[in-house]
Amino acid sequence: MAKIFTIANRKGGVGKTTIATNLAVNLSKKGKTLLVDGDEQKSAYKWNEYRQDKLPSIFVLDNLIDTLEPLNNEYDFIVIDVAGRDSQIFREALLISDKIIVPTQPSLIDLEVLEYVSEKVAQAHENNSDIQSIVIINKAPTNYRNSEIGQAQAYIGQFQNLTLLNTIIHDRKAFRDSFVESLSVSEMSDPKANDELQQFLCEIL
Repeated sequence: MAKIFTIANRKGGVGKTTIATNLAVNLSKKGKTLLVDGDEQKSAYKWNEYRQDKLPSIFVLDNLIDTLEPLNNEYDFIVIDVAGRDSQIFREALLISDKIIVPTQPSLIDLEVLEYVSEKVAQAHENNSDIQSIVIINKAPTNYRNSEIGQAQAYIGQFQNLTLLNTIIHDRKAFRDSFVESLSVSEMSDPKANDELQQFLCEIL
Protein backbone atom coordinates (compact mmCIF):
# COMPACT_ATOMS: atom_id res chain seq x y z
CA MET A 1 0.00 0.00 0.00
CA ALA A 2 1.49 3.30 -1.11
CA LYS A 3 1.97 6.24 1.21
CA ILE A 4 0.22 9.15 -0.48
CA PHE A 5 1.37 12.78 -0.25
CA THR A 6 -0.74 15.60 -1.70
CA ILE A 7 0.81 19.02 -2.26
CA ALA A 8 -1.96 21.59 -2.22
CA ASN A 9 -2.98 25.16 -1.57
CA ARG A 10 -5.92 27.17 -2.82
CA LYS A 11 -3.52 29.93 -3.92
CA GLY A 12 -1.19 29.61 -6.88
CA GLY A 13 2.42 30.74 -6.95
CA VAL A 14 3.36 29.34 -3.54
CA GLY A 15 5.70 26.70 -4.95
CA LYS A 16 3.49 23.61 -4.87
CA THR A 17 4.89 22.01 -8.01
CA THR A 18 8.49 22.69 -7.02
CA ILE A 19 7.87 21.03 -3.66
CA ALA A 20 6.06 18.12 -5.35
CA THR A 21 8.78 17.44 -7.91
CA ASN A 22 11.60 17.69 -5.38
CA LEU A 23 9.70 15.39 -3.04
CA ALA A 24 9.02 12.84 -5.78
CA VAL A 25 12.67 12.64 -6.85
CA ASN A 26 13.89 12.11 -3.32
CA LEU A 27 11.19 9.59 -2.43
CA SER A 28 12.16 7.64 -5.57
CA LYS A 29 15.50 6.95 -3.89
CA LYS A 30 13.66 5.24 -1.04
CA GLY A 31 11.07 3.29 -3.04
CA LYS A 32 9.02 3.12 -6.21
CA THR A 33 7.33 6.52 -6.61
CA LEU A 34 4.49 7.75 -8.82
CA LEU A 35 4.15 11.47 -9.61
CA VAL A 36 0.52 12.46 -10.25
CA ASP A 37 -0.24 15.79 -11.91
CA GLY A 38 -3.76 16.99 -11.17
CA ASP A 39 -3.40 20.52 -12.57
CA GLU A 40 -4.62 21.55 -16.03
CA GLN A 41 -1.31 23.30 -16.67
CA LYS A 42 0.49 19.93 -16.44
CA SER A 43 3.61 21.61 -15.05
CA ALA A 44 4.79 18.61 -13.03
CA TYR A 45 4.04 16.19 -15.86
CA LYS A 46 5.93 18.33 -18.39
CA TRP A 47 8.82 18.77 -15.95
CA ASN A 48 9.12 15.00 -15.76
CA GLU A 49 8.94 14.55 -19.53
CA TYR A 50 12.13 16.60 -19.89
CA ARG A 51 14.03 14.61 -17.28
CA GLN A 52 16.78 12.24 -18.32
CA ASP A 53 15.90 9.97 -15.40
CA LYS A 54 12.12 10.04 -15.70
CA LEU A 55 9.79 9.11 -12.87
CA PRO A 56 6.61 7.11 -13.39
CA SER A 57 4.05 9.88 -13.91
CA ILE A 58 0.41 10.31 -14.89
CA PHE A 59 -1.88 13.26 -15.59
CA VAL A 60 -5.33 13.08 -13.99
CA LEU A 61 -8.15 15.62 -14.00
CA ASP A 62 -11.05 13.48 -12.80
CA ASN A 63 -11.81 10.17 -11.09
CA LEU A 64 -8.61 10.38 -9.06
CA ILE A 65 -9.63 7.76 -6.52
CA ASP A 66 -10.65 5.23 -9.19
CA THR A 67 -7.47 5.93 -11.17
CA LEU A 68 -5.14 5.37 -8.23
CA GLU A 69 -6.89 2.40 -6.65
CA PRO A 70 -5.35 -0.25 -8.97
CA LEU A 71 -1.93 1.47 -8.66
CA ASN A 72 -1.87 1.61 -4.89
CA ASN A 73 -0.07 -1.69 -4.44
CA GLU A 74 2.40 -1.05 -7.27
CA TYR A 75 4.12 1.88 -5.58
CA ASP A 76 5.70 2.70 -2.26
CA PHE A 77 4.94 6.40 -2.58
CA ILE A 78 2.49 8.52 -4.57
CA VAL A 79 2.94 12.29 -4.83
CA ILE A 80 -0.07 14.30 -6.04
CA ASP A 81 0.30 17.89 -7.26
CA VAL A 82 -3.07 19.67 -7.50
CA ALA A 83 -4.05 23.05 -8.92
CA GLY A 84 -3.96 26.21 -6.82
CA ARG A 85 -7.73 26.41 -6.42
CA ASP A 86 -10.67 24.39 -5.16
CA SER A 87 -11.23 21.37 -7.38
CA GLN A 88 -12.73 17.91 -7.37
CA ILE A 89 -9.22 16.46 -7.63
CA PHE A 90 -8.20 18.31 -4.45
CA ARG A 91 -11.23 17.03 -2.55
CA GLU A 92 -10.69 13.46 -3.73
CA ALA A 93 -7.01 13.67 -2.82
CA LEU A 94 -7.91 14.66 0.73
CA LEU A 95 -9.92 11.46 1.09
CA ILE A 96 -7.05 9.13 0.19
CA SER A 97 -3.90 10.97 1.30
CA ASP A 98 -1.78 10.07 4.29
CA LYS A 99 -0.34 13.58 4.35
CA ILE A 100 -1.34 16.87 2.79
CA ILE A 101 1.54 19.30 2.52
CA VAL A 102 0.58 22.97 2.20
CA PRO A 103 3.36 25.30 1.05
CA THR A 104 2.75 28.95 1.85
CA GLN A 105 4.70 32.12 1.45
CA PRO A 106 4.93 34.13 4.68
CA SER A 107 2.93 37.12 3.40
CA LEU A 108 -0.54 37.89 4.76
CA ILE A 109 -2.22 37.50 1.37
CA ASP A 110 -0.90 33.93 1.22
CA LEU A 111 -1.57 33.07 4.86
CA GLU A 112 -5.23 34.12 4.73
CA VAL A 113 -5.94 31.18 2.40
CA LEU A 114 -5.02 28.71 5.17
CA GLU A 115 -8.44 29.14 6.78
CA TYR A 116 -10.01 27.59 3.68
CA VAL A 117 -7.47 24.74 3.70
CA SER A 118 -8.10 24.11 7.39
CA GLU A 119 -11.85 23.88 6.77
CA LYS A 120 -11.43 21.39 3.92
CA VAL A 121 -9.05 19.27 5.98
CA ALA A 122 -11.55 19.21 8.86
CA GLN A 123 -14.27 18.03 6.47
CA ALA A 124 -12.02 15.36 4.98
CA HIS A 125 -11.05 14.16 8.45
CA GLU A 126 -14.57 12.84 8.92
CA ASN A 127 -13.87 10.20 6.24
CA ASN A 128 -10.08 10.04 6.43
CA SER A 129 -9.26 10.21 10.11
CA ASP A 130 -5.58 9.39 9.61
CA ILE A 131 -4.74 12.32 7.34
CA GLN A 132 -1.92 14.55 8.59
CA SER A 133 -1.95 18.20 7.53
CA ILE A 134 1.42 19.90 7.27
CA VAL A 135 2.31 23.51 6.47
CA ILE A 136 5.76 24.47 5.16
CA ILE A 137 6.84 28.10 4.88
CA ASN A 138 8.23 28.34 1.36
CA LYS A 139 9.88 31.08 -0.69
CA ALA A 140 10.79 32.84 2.53
CA PRO A 141 12.96 35.98 2.32
CA THR A 142 16.65 35.30 2.93
CA ASN A 143 17.12 38.60 4.81
CA TYR A 144 17.23 37.57 8.47
CA ARG A 145 15.96 41.00 9.51
CA ASN A 146 12.66 40.42 7.72
CA SER A 147 9.89 39.95 10.30
CA GLU A 148 7.46 38.09 8.01
CA ILE A 149 8.60 34.61 9.02
CA GLY A 150 7.98 35.10 12.72
CA GLN A 151 4.61 36.68 12.04
CA ALA A 152 3.70 33.81 9.72
CA GLN A 153 4.67 31.21 12.33
CA ALA A 154 2.42 32.91 14.90
CA TYR A 155 -0.46 33.09 12.43
CA ILE A 156 -0.19 29.44 11.38
CA GLY A 157 -0.04 28.37 15.02
CA GLN A 158 -3.69 29.40 15.41
CA PHE A 159 -4.86 26.42 13.31
CA GLN A 160 -5.12 23.36 15.53
CA ASN A 161 -5.46 20.91 12.64
CA LEU A 162 -2.42 22.22 10.71
CA THR A 163 1.09 21.28 11.81
CA LEU A 164 3.79 23.82 10.97
CA LEU A 165 7.18 22.36 10.10
CA ASN A 166 10.33 23.74 11.69
CA THR A 167 11.96 23.70 8.27
CA ILE A 168 11.82 26.92 6.29
CA ILE A 169 12.54 26.86 2.57
CA HIS A 170 13.93 30.18 1.41
CA ASP A 171 13.53 31.92 -1.92
CA ARG A 172 16.67 30.54 -3.54
CA LYS A 173 17.54 30.66 -7.21
CA ALA A 174 18.51 26.99 -7.07
CA PHE A 175 14.88 25.97 -6.63
CA ARG A 176 13.84 27.97 -9.68
CA ASP A 177 16.79 26.66 -11.71
CA SER A 178 16.09 23.07 -10.71
CA PHE A 179 12.57 23.28 -12.08
CA VAL A 180 13.70 24.83 -15.36
CA GLU A 181 16.32 22.09 -15.73
CA SER A 182 13.89 19.30 -14.73
CA LEU A 183 15.98 18.39 -11.71
CA SER A 184 15.70 18.29 -7.96
CA VAL A 185 17.98 20.56 -5.95
CA SER A 186 19.44 17.32 -4.57
CA GLU A 187 20.76 16.71 -8.10
CA MET A 188 22.40 20.14 -8.24
CA SER A 189 25.29 21.80 -6.42
CA ASP A 190 23.63 24.33 -4.12
CA PRO A 191 24.31 23.12 -0.54
CA LYS A 192 21.95 25.58 1.17
CA ALA A 193 18.97 24.64 -0.98
CA ASN A 194 19.73 20.94 -0.63
CA ASP A 195 20.11 21.24 3.14
CA GLU A 196 16.67 22.84 3.38
CA LEU A 197 15.18 20.12 1.20
CA GLN A 198 16.74 17.37 3.31
CA GLN A 199 15.48 18.98 6.52
CA PHE A 200 12.01 19.08 4.98
CA LEU A 201 12.21 15.39 4.04
CA CYS A 202 13.37 14.39 7.53
CA GLU A 203 10.39 16.14 9.08
CA ILE A 204 7.70 14.64 6.86
CA LEU A 205 8.97 11.06 6.65
